[in-house]
Parts: sequence; C-alpha cells; structure tokens
Amino acid sequence: MRPATLQAKDIEKYFFIERPLHKQFLSPFARGRRIHALNRVSFTLESGKILGVVGPNGAGKTTLLRILAHLLEPDGGEVTLCGRKMTGRSHYLRKQVGYVSSDDRSFFWRLTGRQNLEFFSRLYGVPRSRAGRGISDFLEMFGLEKKANELFRDYSTGTRKKFALIRALVHQPSVILLDEVTNSLDGPSTAYVKDMVREYVSGRADCSGVWSTHRLEEIYEICDKVVVIEEGNVKFFGPAEELKDSYDHRGGYLGKRDAGDGLKRPKNSVLADNA
Repeated sequence: MRPATLQAKDIEKYFFIERPLHKQFLSPFARGRRIHALNRVSFTLESGKILGVVGPNGAGKTTLLRILAHLLEPDGGEVTLCGRKMTGRSHYLRKQVGYVSSDDRSFFWRLTGRQNLEFFSRLYGVPRSRAGRGISDFLEMFGLEKKANELFRDYSTGTRKKFALIRALVHQPSVILLDEVTNSLDGPSTAYVKDMVREYVSGRADCSGVWSTHRLEEIYEICDKVVVIEEGNVKFFGPAEELKDSYDHRGGYLGKRDAGDGLKRPKNSVLADNA
C-alpha cells in the first residue's frame, strides 16, 4: 500500500451567523447562532490517488478544501500532509499544496495573465528561470500563449479558470485541491483538465488530489475514493465503485439504497445533475 499523502482526522469547523442589527443593539453581548459546518470529518488519501468530494450546496465542501489548503483554521481535529501535521506556521507545507477555488478573486486584474503567474510563482519560491519555463509550458498546453499578455480583467470566466489551474500546478505541489474546477469550461477543456490532473497525480511520487464537484460522472471518471458530505457530516467514504453499489441515482438524485428494492432519498440529497 502506498503511503498516505493527505490525512484528515476529526476535522470540525463552526461559524456564527451575525444577528440583526436591532438585536445586537438590544443585547450587545449575546452571540449569534452557531452553525456546525464540519462535524468530525476524517479520511486518508494515499499517494497516486484522487479523492472525490460530493455534497449539496452548503454541505461543507469548500470549507473542507480551504482547511486542507491551510487558508482556514479548523476548530477541532488535525490535517497531516506528507507525514507532517499542518499548524499555524506550516509555511513549508503550504508550498506543497496547489488550490483552485470555485470562485477565485485573488488574481490582479490590472496585470497580464503571465505577470500574475510570475508573481505567484515567486511567492511559492520557484526560481525565476524554472518558473519561466514552467509557465510557458503550461500556457502552451492550454493554448493560452497569445492571451498570456492580455490584462487579466479582459479574460472570460473559462480562461480565468485555466489560469487558476496553471497557478495551482506551476510550483509542482504534492497535493492539488480542485473546487468545482470544470465550472465555466467547455467540453473539450473539461476532458483535457481531467486527463491532465490524472496524469499529474499518477505520474509523480507522493502526490494526490482532491476533486470537489456536483457532477457524479466526473467522480466515476477520475476519482479513486469518494467522500459524501451532507450538512457537515460524512455520509459515505470509500472506493468510487462502492458508491455506485451503495447509492442510486434515479430521478437525478444520489439516494441511499434501502435493503429492499425501494429508494430512500434523504433530505438534502446530492443532485446528480444541476440541470
């Protein structure tokens, strides 16, 4: 068995909903309602494997990926990356992670696409010469050579997503975290991204990936393991093939099978198709 590249143990996260202004005035010291975003989420991901994260809107998928990317501190539990626990000062481990968010707004819109990639490469500590070669290679792979010197603000949503993926890979991380990465991409680009991610993870030692999506067909095409999250709780964790056996997708839902022939659709069940 390959060693674990990424491990989450009993991850918990809470958020507080702010009270209306008039209630804050009447009771200034009372706290808002607490939301349990993640409840003791655990999994282990071996090198060379891709974990699919599935769940309805608000299930906690993005919160989980932000914690794994060390952009958000958990309120409980721990994350282990490449055999080392991630802490508040894990600067080295942060460089081992490449993260593509579902709605990225961290690029500089008044810089060109190439200038953005060069800037973030330097933040990751990539030598200038190696960064230049790597950026050029990725731009060629995605057919973005001609667009690389245009201002980022002028790009389409799909082009911005491609630059976000390049940024996540240019420093050659050990773990790539992909949150709805195929949103805004056309069919050929989606197929290419899936092939490239699979090739990247399987072709490097001690590398793994986390693929968050609403599209179940992507889970079965690219992922080795799956974790289903609903209302912050893990409802299923195991091989993708077992997900097919344990759940039914009739009516566009990911529904839990009963012992008989009937189909039980739990509250907030996962949509198989956003359409």
